Amino acid sequence: MILKEKVGIHRWSALIIGFVGVLIITHPGAGTLTWGALFALTNAVLISTVAIAIRRMSMTESTETLTLYQMSIMTLCTAGLLTLGFRAPQLRDALMIALAGVGNGIAQFWWTRSLSLAPPSAVVPFNYLSLVWAMILGFAVWEDVPTPGLLVGSAIVVASGLYILWRETVHRRRRAVPAPQRG
Repeated sequence: MILKEKVGIHRWSALIIGFVGVLIITHPGAGTLTWGALFALTNAVLISTVAIAIRRMSMTESTETLTLYQMSIMTLCTAGLLTLGFRAPQLRDALMIALAGVGNGIAQFWWTRSLSLAPPSAVVPFNYLSLVWAMILGFAVWEDVPTPGLLVGSAIVVASGLYILWRETVHRRRRAVPAPQRG
């Protein structure tokens, strides 16, 4: 509504189905409204707000400029945590932090660029893939075996994201092909 972009029935359906997958993963119910759940909900609202803001600003600002703004804000906010206590990291840890910073900068650039090229309703659902990555890393690092609900929900989330990607590709091709002329 804010961006006045058309979201068709296919994308709405995929978004709703993807959200059902997230609900299967998180299995909300009595006793699950915790501080962590509220934090996750707030995070989802903020990510959506940032996506809308980036989409609007990308009409007048370059991807590089927007990425620089975002990285600067994140750096300032993170620097505020230094007041809670700081201990110089060991060389190995410092290298891992630097690598994470470079990876985050690249990811932030790609995300910002994707929002300048496609509507947020087509881009933001791919953030849910972080649930899948968390499951993979949880298994690889901590040997945390995924539950059946986690596997089913993840499959639904991935499928809905892939469906949105496929529909956007088909839709874009249709717009690119000129209509046949009548003679």
